Amino acid sequence: MELRILLLVHIVGFCSALREVRIQVPVAVKKGESATLNCWYDTEGDPLYIVKWYKARSEFYRFAPKETPAIKTFRIGSLRVNEAKSNATQVTLVDLNSDAAGLYSCEVSADAPSFHTAIVYGAMDIVELPTEIPTVSGMLPRYKIGDTVRVTCTSGRSKPAANLTWFINDRPPLDPQVRTLSPLDTNESQWQIAKITLQFLVTHEHFAHGKLKIRCSASIYSIYWQSSEVSAEEDSRYQVNLVPAATATRYGDSYYQPPPNHQTGQKKPDGQVDVKIIGSSAMGLESTLQFILGLLACLRLVIH
Repeated sequence: MELRILLLVHIVGFCSALREVRIQVPVAVKKGESATLNCWYDTEGDPLYIVKWYKARSEFYRFAPKETPAIKTFRIGSLRVNEAKSNATQVTLVDLNSDAAGLYSCEVSADAPSFHTAIVYGAMDIVELPTEIPTVSGMLPRYKIGDTVRVTCTSGRSKPAANLTWFINDRPPLDPQVRTLSPLDTNESQWQIAKITLQFLVTHEHFAHGKLKIRCSASIYSIYWQSSEVSAEEDSRYQVNLVPAATATRYGDSYYQPPPNHQTGQKKPDGQVDVKIIGSSAMGLESTLQFILGLLACLRLVIH
């Protein structure tokens, strides 16, 4: 899991005896899972006096090496601390709920002679993942040059809404061809549904070995990535509506993953790809035979 290290540090007094104070908080955690928050520091030889952890302004964990017991916890909402996995430099939270999302801070104080204190901050989000993979609708079994493709991708309810990204034959479309709709609220504890559309004019470049593939990928931070792919065949019976060169869509040679829409620290983890084929070679052969039989029937009528 990717971690964010915030550099925002507020130091009270001179830092000669307390330096390099850093916090490491997971950017996002799935609801119901655990998370370990780290707080690193250098007291430069002075004894450690106390370490306190806060959510917002409320203290929920304290480590004081000179007290017995050294660890104390304080109930805040649904936060639960695993004391066996917590110490002077880390605190482990278990069975995280939605109210665990927010700003966390670690306050470190050195003992005599300096008594210096430093506070560092980090934010964590709690994610509720979609229960279904994204779905692509509107794809036809076959297209010919000059046709318009209009498809919609929808990701199921989640918190936050998933980022949706299109790919045409494994390459991103042009920005004007994509329209991202605002997340749709479901009125169920801030659950949201994501939706995105794609529209473009079909050119020769869209067919690779007679196939047009369109994929929609849904992602949430670095902890969720699912894709759905649909495929259509080239209808080569009619080649009259050629696209002028000025409107032909061209793609670069490199394949890349666009940045997220509204989330940070996103990378592509392992995920499943659901492939749905619309149209097949058998269907194309059947249509061709029907077309030929129709021509023969017309010729027979003309002859008689």
